[in-house]
Amino acid sequence: MASPASLPIPRPRRPRVAETPAAFNCARLAARTIHGVADALKRAFTDSGPLVARRHGKVLVLPSCGHLLFCTDLHGNLRDFHRMRALFEQAKDEHGSAQLLFCGDLVHGPCYAREEWPDYLGEFYVDQSGALLDDFIELSKAHPGEVHCLLGNHEHSHIGGPHTPKFWEDETAYFEHSVGEEQAARYRELFRGFPLIALSSCGVAFTHAAPNVEINGLTELVEAEYAGHEQMNLMSIYTMPLLGRLLWSRRCPEVVVKRFLGIVGKDAPLHHVVAFGHDIAIGGYERFGDEQLMLSTSFGLDDEDKTYLEIDLGACYGSVDDLTPGRELKALWPDD
Repeated sequence: MASPASLPIPRPRRPRVAETPAAFNCARLAARTIHGVADALKRAFTDSGPLVARRHGKVLVLPSCGHLLFCTDLHGNLRDFHRMRALFEQAKDEHGSAQLLFCGDLVHGPCYAREEWPDYLGEFYVDQSGALLDDFIELSKAHPGEVHCLLGNHEHSHIGGPHTPKFWEDETAYFEHSVGEEQAARYRELFRGFPLIALSSCGVAFTHAAPNVEINGLTELVEAEYAGHEQMNLMSIYTMPLLGRLLWSRRCPEVVVKRFLGIVGKDAPLHHVVAFGHDIAIGGYERFGDEQLMLSTSFGLDDEDKTYLEIDLGACYGSVDDLTPGRELKALWPDD
């Protein structure tokens, strides 16, 4: 049996205080002119009903109305998954419609016993990646078109990406061996259907990691290929075309993210903010400039710091300061 690999202790970060967004109604957003949009994406934003999510290749287009709950990096934490499921179902009851989006990295949790659990991994839990995926599949079937997950680097490792060594020397092989070939094949098929990015009409885009990548058009994301990178050395991960930087980057320079959002906005409504996970944000979230929100909902945090994002898809968010604690940035486990 392989020995667990140690993780670097993340540096503490202090969140900034946010301000209030300007609200826009769904009708005004639906009437917004979209310049230079490709026909297929234009149909996805304008021809679908306001409560319907659409797929165009590896791009997920979210509805123009309703509430969206965004959760990051569960890494096999079934308890936190069940909490997000309950919050999603509650949002549906309260608002009539809701979307639930996971940022990827549903799988591959720690292998430490409670007495060996390091403090920097946050709240203790037992990795239940297989059971979590089974519950995700069932939840998706129960709410078609409303429950989604972006591709994370850990899911990618099962369908063409480099194998990850976070807690085992080869946790990709370890996980597939632990669940058996039949289940592993089922999960690989699930992962192949995960989109790479989610777009909205409210000004917020969603990726797994920081979008530290140069693209020339949204078509590159729509047509992205997941296979063929199994032998990639992790020391040269950023040389992997597109996916290396989009699935593994912890940070993104301001000039790069602005260009990324500008390119995305050529074939879709204008996006001002990108929300992502992948790294650990001590305190639950961290803002970078006006455009980037790094969110931590589960992995690496104690319960009191775990934070999810809930936004109104019929609003308009012009910067990360429009995402405020207690309204959009919410405690996963509030002190009730």
